[in-house]
Amino acid sequence: MQDEDFMRRALAMAEAALAAGQAPFGAVVADAAGQVVGEGHNTVAADRDATAHGEVVALRDAWGRLGDRQRLADCTLYTSCEPCLMCSCAITQLGLRRVVFAARGTEVPGAKRLFDADLTGAAAWATGRPGWRMPEIRGGLLRAEALAIMARYDWG
Repeated sequence: MQDEDFMRRALAMAEAALAAGQAPFGAVVADAAGQVVGEGHNTVAADRDATAHGEVVALRDAWGRLGDRQRLADCTLYTSCEPCLMCSCAITQLGLRRVVFAARGTEVPGAKRLFDADLTGAAAWATGRPGWRMPEIRGGLLRAEALAIMARYDWG
C-alpha cells in the first residue's frame, strides 16, 4: 500500500468517528511490510477519556497486536490531522519511524493548542537535542478531504 491508501483508511476512521458523534479524527498504524497493525478514531467523549485521541487509540491497538513496544519503531502513523502535543509526546516516546498527516492542527476549528505546539513544533524543538528522535514527518496528504470531513462536525 502507498501513503495515499493508508491515509484514505485513516480518513475512513475519521468518518467513523463523525458517524459515532465523536470529533472527526482517525488514524492507522502500518508496519514496515505495509500491513495495517493498528487503527482507531477519537473516542474522547464516548470513553470519557481525554487521552483517547485517534492517534492514541490506533497506537494502543497496534501495540496490543504487535505485543512488543520495540516493533512500533519501524511503523508509520497515518492520521487525519497533525498530532497535538500530547499525541506527539506519545509518538516520540514510542519512537515511530514516520508520521503522515492530512490537515494541519491549526486548521481545526476552535483548536486549543498547548504552548501553541503540535507535531511540527515538537519536531523543531527536539531536533538536535540529545536523546530525542523525531519521526520523519509528511504533512498535507489528502488535506482537502480531511478538511471536508472536519467541516461536517459541530465544533460548538
